[in-house]
Amino acid sequence: MPVISGSSSPALISATAAIFGSLVGAMGSSLSSWITQRQQGRRDLLAKKIFHREQLYADFIRESAKLVVDAAQNEFEDPKSLIPMYALASRIRLSSSANVIESTERVIKVVLHAYSEPNLTPEEIHSLVDRGEDPLRDFSKICRHELELLWRGL
Repeated sequence: MPVISGSSSPALISATAAIFGSLVGAMGSSLSSWITQRQQGRRDLLAKKIFHREQLYADFIRESAKLVVDAAQNEFEDPKSLIPMYALASRIRLSSSANVIESTERVIKVVLHAYSEPNLTPEEIHSLVDRGEDPLRDFSKICRHELELLWRGL
């Protein structure tokens, strides 16, 4: 029986409701999947960013530590030995916070200053260690704080 006037059959109403219910359910499921995938993509991107920064900071610490020890025991002879530290510092400037950049620059100044000082004896180096003097401690703390903030963003 066709619907010509304002009256509708119960079967037609049930069928229409079923079709619309299926459409709404499918759209809701699709939207939920899209949102989930998008959030997962953002989390993956942030996790990669964090990993990259951890590696960058670790590389800077490694290179700076080598130079601090070299400066304590040797005269400044080869400016090329500073290239890795300066290159890493420039990479840090590309992606890190102002606090990390400032700390990076302080480490560079410590390294350069150490080369201008007289060489240390093994006893003097041991004394510095005993007093807990670590030119990279503040840098490490600032980097850890920044990485913790990024992890909270996940």
